Parts: sequence; C-alpha cells; structure tokens
Amino acid sequence: MELKCITCSGANEFTDIDGLFTLYREFPCVEFGIQVSGKKCGFASPRYAWLQNLKEQILLRKVDFRLALHLNQDWVDEFCDGHIVPELQELLSWKNAQGAPLFQRIQLNFKIGRNEKTPTLDKLETQMMKFPHLRFILSYNEANATLIREIYQRHNVIFDLLFDESFGEGVAPDCRQKPVFDDIVQGYAGGLSPENIVSELTKIALLLPPKALIFIDAEGKLKGADGHFSCLKARSFVANAISVCLDWYE
Repeated sequence: MELKCITCSGANEFTDIDGLFTLYREFPCVEFGIQVSGKKCGFASPRYAWLQNLKEQILLRKVDFRLALHLNQDWVDEFCDGHIVPELQELLSWKNAQGAPLFQRIQLNFKIGRNEKTPTLDKLETQMMKFPHLRFILSYNEANATLIREIYQRHNVIFDLLFDESFGEGVAPDCRQKPVFDDIVQGYAGGLSPENIVSELTKIALLLPPKALIFIDAEGKLKGADGHFSCLKARSFVANAISVCLDWYE
C-alpha cells in the first residue's frame, strides 16, 4: 500500500505554529486537519484569528503546507444544503504562495440521522461540483453508505473516503474496513495512535491490494496532558507510520 498523506487533526489556537512548521519540514507528507464550525470558528473567535496568523506565516515562509478543513455541525449542515457561511467562504478564498488553495482538502463530517439537516444527493453533489479545485473527504459508515455510493455511481465528483466507525470518538473498530471502491483513495481513522499505528497499518495492509492508495487520520490520541494537540505526539505518530509504509505517492 502507498500513503498519500498522514493527517494529524486537531491543531488549533492552542497549537504553536512554529511547531507545525518544524514537523512539516521533517515530514512533508503530514497534513494538518483543522476542525471548524460556527461555534469554534466565527470571525471573532480565537481559532479564526489563529488561522489568519497561520496563513500569514505560510505566505511569509513560502511553504506549500498541507492543510484540510474538517467541517462540523452547522457549517457542514449549511454546506450540504447548498449554502456557505461567510467565514467558510473567506477561508476557502485563501491562497498559498503558489496561488493554490490554502486548504486543499475539505472533510464533510455529516452523519445521516445525527445532523440537524439530512444531505440530499442532488444538493450535495451540486455543491461539491462548485469546487473542482478542491478534494473532498466523505465519512463512510452504515448511515452514509447509500448516499456515498449514489454519488460515486454518478461519476460527477472525485472524493476521498474516510473509514471511521466511531465517527470522531477515537475508538478503534473490531476490524478495519475493506476498500469500497477500487479507484477511490481510502482513509482510515478511529483510535489510531503513536503506540498502535504500526500494528494497525499492518492489519490494514492485509485488506488492500499492493498498490492501494490510502491516508490515515488521528486526532484524539495526539493530545497532550493539557488536552490539546501535541506536536511531539504527532511527530511520533508520523515517524512510526513511515516506518511501516516506505512507498509514497506524490
């Protein structure tokens, strides 16, 4: 199997930006996933100010940083319903030093039956098609499976798939999911940590063809004693993952 990227989620206003740059310089395969919602990332929020500072540092240092926005709660509800809140509109307009979108991937954290609004096939597909320069991540679980399969069958949008049965709760499944589609990048999350990533990747590899393209995503187990994202734990997670997967997709 080949790793497209290693996503370390949860960096926020409590995270030292210099620490992120240090980690990225050592491991360019790392992607930082930023959790956003109306509650967490309004224009006047500390997280929005932190993201502005991060953008300025990326432009100043002219670094091709890998960033993903993970849309939650009201922001993902509105997006799937065909609307974009002003804060998200602004974030999606940001560019890096090369003129590419600052946030290359957008993860839509909806779960049918849990969110206030239920995504419909036509609205969601139409919204995703408005952003052909971005790559979307859809969470695959029993609740979302039918909708995602319908999106795939239409072949109008390209997306990556994330397997996380616990849906952000950081709980490892009894067994990892086999690929659903042959030509979609498959992502794995749920209970991944610096301590278990070697054994978990070994289990995942047994389910995949030799050249399968995947990514992995950890968040809860990357928190330090203060309850916030730890660059040290993230470094250990990435380094241990690389020790298993030496084949890289660029």
